[in-house]
Amino acid sequence: MGPAALLLAFSLVAPSALAIEEPNYQVIESGDVFQIRTYEDTVVATTHIKSEFKDAGNQAFRRLGGYIFGDNAQDQKIAMTAPVTQSGNSDDGYWVSFFMPAEHALESLPTPSNGTVEIRALEGQTFAAVRYRGGWREKLYQKHLDRLMTALAESGSWKPAGEPIWARYNPPITPSFLRTNEILIPVERLGS
Repeated sequence: MGPAALLLAFSLVAPSALAIEEPNYQVIESGDVFQIRTYEDTVVATTHIKSEFKDAGNQAFRRLGGYIFGDNAQDQKIAMTAPVTQSGNSDDGYWVSFFMPAEHALESLPTPSNGTVEIRALEGQTFAAVRYRGGWREKLYQKHLDRLMTALAESGSWKPAGEPIWARYNPPITPSFLRTNEILIPVERLGS
């Protein structure tokens, strides 16, 4: 088996074989384009990056990856989770975040050695989520964000209540056509 075939085979089995933890949520409504989900409280390690859309994740990974690989006050390793999220815009920069495993409360997590990494508790929230496959190009992200916004406007039930969050579920070694991505937007019921 050649290197390309081996990489493809690994990418196909890796997500299920690794059993990477994801944030807990409950689907409360499903439509043709999006789901409405309620997420539980969670904790993230996050960092702010002044960069272009396509480079923010790579720059943030060095900081956030360093934190979970032991660059913290206790030299403690923390399990990798999915997704990696990115929010913001190129004018103000992007917040890139790793979710912390559910076993870790905010108080039990080690202090980051890198002062640009912050640990934050996030309250549970309701989101509209659209899932798509493909690479990490801004144009593809924008296409699906527009699709989500149009579907929300046409739903007659939900309205955006915050900024979109881009969620990437696969490692960079995954071929782009196999990558799973989502866009999540905080929402409120119309009339709320």
